[in-house]
Amino acid sequence: MSPMPTEDTIADKLIELEPDIHESLERASTFLKFPKKLETYFAELDTPKRRKRILLLGLGAIILFDLFCIADRFMLPDIYITAWKIRLGIITPAMCFFLVLISINKLNRFIDLFAGSLLLLTSASIVWFLILSQHPNVVHYYTGIILIITFGNIVVRVRFVYAFGFSIAILLLYVFSIDLVSQMPVEAADNSSLVLLTSAIISLVGNYQLESEIRRDFLLTLLQRISTIKLEETNRKLEQLSISDELTGTANRRHFDMTFEREWNSATRNEYPISLLFLDIDFFKSYNDNYGHQAGDRCLKKIGEALNRNIRRSHDLLARYGGEEFVVLLPHTQMEEAFQIAENIRIHVENMDIRHSFSEISNQITVSLGVASTIPKPQTSSSYLIEQADAALYKAKNNGRNMVVCYNAPV
Repeated sequence: MSPMPTEDTIADKLIELEPDIHESLERASTFLKFPKKLETYFAELDTPKRRKRILLLGLGAIILFDLFCIADRFMLPDIYITAWKIRLGIITPAMCFFLVLISINKLNRFIDLFAGSLLLLTSASIVWFLILSQHPNVVHYYTGIILIITFGNIVVRVRFVYAFGFSIAILLLYVFSIDLVSQMPVEAADNSSLVLLTSAIISLVGNYQLESEIRRDFLLTLLQRISTIKLEETNRKLEQLSISDELTGTANRRHFDMTFEREWNSATRNEYPISLLFLDIDFFKSYNDNYGHQAGDRCLKKIGEALNRNIRRSHDLLARYGGEEFVVLLPHTQMEEAFQIAENIRIHVENMDIRHSFSEISNQITVSLGVASTIPKPQTSSSYLIEQADAALYKAKNNGRNMVVCYNAPV
C-alpha cells in the first residue's frame, strides 16, 4: 500500500499540473481526455467514487433485471421457464462476477470495460429471448434494450468512449439478430431498430455532456484549490517577513518582544527557569566604516548563521535586537547551561576567522556576550531579565570584550 500523500505533496502536484489545467480548460476538453499527468490524477481521485457508485447501481441493476422474471411469465409465456434459467442461472451470476472484478483495486483501469460488458451481456440476453420466443408479445420486448442503454449511459455514466463503443456493439447485435426473430414483421423490425438507434444517440449525447461537465468541474475545483494554496503560501511568506530580520534571516525585534513576553508569562505560571543571552559584535562600527556596508552586511549574515548553528532546540529563539546586537531566548535553561551555550557561540565566532584589522583586541571578528537567568516571579516584569542581560553585556565590553559575563558573577 502506497503512503498517504501529505498536504505539501498534494500542493506540489497541483502546482505542477496548473499549465495542463489551463490548457484543458481552453480547449474545453472536446475529446474528454486530459494531458497524461492530469488524466492520471483525475482517475486517482475519481475512480474510488465511481467504483462505489457503479457497485451500488450494479446491485440495483441485478434486482431490477431479475424482477423482469414477472414480465417473462406474461410476455413470453412459451419460454418463460427457459428465460428464468437464463436470467437467474447464467446472466445474474455473470453480473455478480463482473461486479466482483469492478471491486478489485488493481483492476481500476478496467472498470468501464467491465461495466460496459455488463450492458452488452444483459442486452444479449434480451436478444436471446427475442430469438427463442414464438409468442406475438415478443415484438415489444426490445424495449428492455432501450432501458439497458439508457441505464448504462445516463445513470451509471460509463466513460463516453466506452459508452459509445458498447452502444454501437449492442445496436449491431440487435440489427444482425433481428432477422432471426420469427414473430417480428419487417416494418416492426425497422421501426424498433430506428427507435433503438435514436435512444442510443440521445443517451450518448447526455453521457457526453455529463462527462464534459464533470471534467470541467474537476478542473475548476483544482484551480480553486491552487488559488487557495497560493494565497496560503503568500500569507505564510508575509507572516515570515513580519517576524524575520531581512538581512540575517533571524527573528526580528518585534517577534522577540512578543515571544519573550509570552514565554515570561508561561515561566511565571509554571515556575521554570528562563535565560537570556545578549551578544554584541566587538568594534563593529570600525569594521563597517573601514570595510564598507556591504562587507558589514555579509559579516552580520555570517554571525547570524553561526548563532543558528549553536541554537538547536525548537523552543529557543534567536533574534537580531538592533544594529550589531543579537539576543537569544533560552526557556527551561539555567545559568550554567546558558553560559556554556554563550561560550560555544563566542568560540565559534572567533574560529570563523573573519578578518578585522581595525579591532582593538584581535585581528578577526569577536563577540561579547552577557548572560542572565531567573525563575520569574508574579510581581517581576520581563524587562528585569533584559536589564540584567544588558548589564552583563556591558561588563563584558568594559572588561576587555571577546568574553562571556554572567549577571552577578565575578568578573
